[in-house]
Amino acid sequence: MPLTAEYRLLVPRAAWMAARARNAMHRPIFIGAVSVGTFITALVALVVMPQQAQRRAEAIAPKAGERPDTTPMAERVIRTESQLAVAESTLAASRTKSALLAQAAIDTLNPALGTRRDSLVTRVAELERLLARTETAPLAGSYRALGESAELAANARVKTLLDSLADIERGREAIGTSGGADALSVALTSRATEIGRSIQAVAAQRRDAMRAEIATLAPPQRPSVVERAEADTVRRVAARDSLRSAVAMAIAELGRARRTVQELDRRAERAREVSSMSAPPYALLASAIVFGIVLGFGAALLQELRRPRIANKYEAERVTGVRVISVIRPRPPSPERGRRLADRIAPPHIDPGNDAHQLVWLFVAPPASSFLMVTVTGDDPAVAAIVAANLGAVAADEARNVLVVDTDASSCPVASALRVPARPGLDAILDGRLSWPEATQHATIGRDRVVDVVPSGTGVPAPAVSEISNLLQREAARLARHYDTVLVVSSREQTLGGLPGVLPMHDVIYCAHMGHTKLADLKKAVDGIRRAGGNPRGIVLWDDAPPALLTPDELAAGSRPLRTAEMEAFVAGRAR
Repeated sequence: MPLTAEYRLLVPRAAWMAARARNAMHRPIFIGAVSVGTFITALVALVVMPQQAQRRAEAIAPKAGERPDTTPMAERVIRTESQLAVAESTLAASRTKSALLAQAAIDTLNPALGTRRDSLVTRVAELERLLARTETAPLAGSYRALGESAELAANARVKTLLDSLADIERGREAIGTSGGADALSVALTSRATEIGRSIQAVAAQRRDAMRAEIATLAPPQRPSVVERAEADTVRRVAARDSLRSAVAMAIAELGRARRTVQELDRRAERAREVSSMSAPPYALLASAIVFGIVLGFGAALLQELRRPRIANKYEAERVTGVRVISVIRPRPPSPERGRRLADRIAPPHIDPGNDAHQLVWLFVAPPASSFLMVTVTGDDPAVAAIVAANLGAVAADEARNVLVVDTDASSCPVASALRVPARPGLDAILDGRLSWPEATQHATIGRDRVVDVVPSGTGVPAPAVSEISNLLQREAARLARHYDTVLVVSSREQTLGGLPGVLPMHDVIYCAHMGHTKLADLKKAVDGIRRAGGNPRGIVLWDDAPPALLTPDELAAGSRPLRTAEMEAFVAGRAR
């Protein structure tokens, strides 16, 4: 199981997330860098994007005259469809006429039909004769003869009319024998005439019906030129096909125009959407600021969640199983230290009165007159050097002979923390150019308090761990005779390489930076110390900004290493 998941099972989710958020907030430089970069990028984007959007909208928007007019095209489609409908109707009529002419051309009159036709002609002639008689002599006898003809005798209406006509004739005869009034005779005559006209109308209908039947039985005749022209379908089919092509072309052109209009409408809508990406300057500025802050903190929190760092001493203890001795935090400058010259000329990072440093000493301090040798290391050499220097200062305040040995030749952290020259140092002892007393320097840490220091030197390349281990093994007895407390400041690589395991005392104090040291790296370092033969005595947490120490070149160029002359003058003045 990964370390992060294993630890998260031991703490509540709220506490875990709160610790990660605090660690993320403790990285103002990272958050500020991401926020400023995001702010500038967002501001440029928010300012440039509307301009680009406007130019893009202008490029997308339809140009003047680009939109086609579909009204004439639709009218032309309607007009050509109407013409096609007329052509279809004309072609259908021509086909019907052609079929009739073709049928008439091949049909012949049946003999039976001819006999029937001749009989009808004779009957029509007889009926026309009787009708002509009624026209020339509109008398009751003429009407009776017409009604009693073979064509009308079977008609029920005609029978009724003949009966009425007979009654009128009898009435007229009676009037004639009695010598009645002329008015009644005139009325009967008029009534007889009406009945005769009705019989005449029925006869005329019968005659017309027989004529129509005769017409159907007429023999076929050759079509005339006009009829042949009306029955010509080839020309009308060509006209119909031409109109169909015209209709198809008009519909296709109208469809293309409508699709073009739809595409232009979509482009216009897209141009309006693109051009609407604008906001007031204050809104853009506020959005960029908020976006930058949120993204900066979010990036820091995401990085913290992926590789969590130490948030408090309880996390360090749970992960490593080693006690956290002390948490070193900054404290305001003490007025007491500004009164005395010895305190003013002491190295700036030395503060033996700090309770955090004294707590470390109380944890590792041996009984009276006992020898103490402890290795101080950490992921930040500057923090380890400051912790070791203050530990030596507290031991010196208790009148112990203190030696601080720096084995890290890469950055010379002890020399920078105590403001002593970086050379000669341990590299000269390893090379045999100097002895221990010749390479030992003295750092003034307060009033009548001096700490012996063996810097690492600036030899290139750095000495191997085995060389340093052999040297300390050989000199361990001599160092124990001259010093009560020996503090070995080594790099993380040297400690994991087995340096504490060859010393007379294997205790190691590991210095971690709260909010910067990753939990996985801390556990890996503690486990590596155990595997290398060391005894991880405790952890010291540095809860402050990373210390800025002078480089060896800056120290050699601008520092006053010992200040012993000033101290001697100050002490002599107080004695007088």
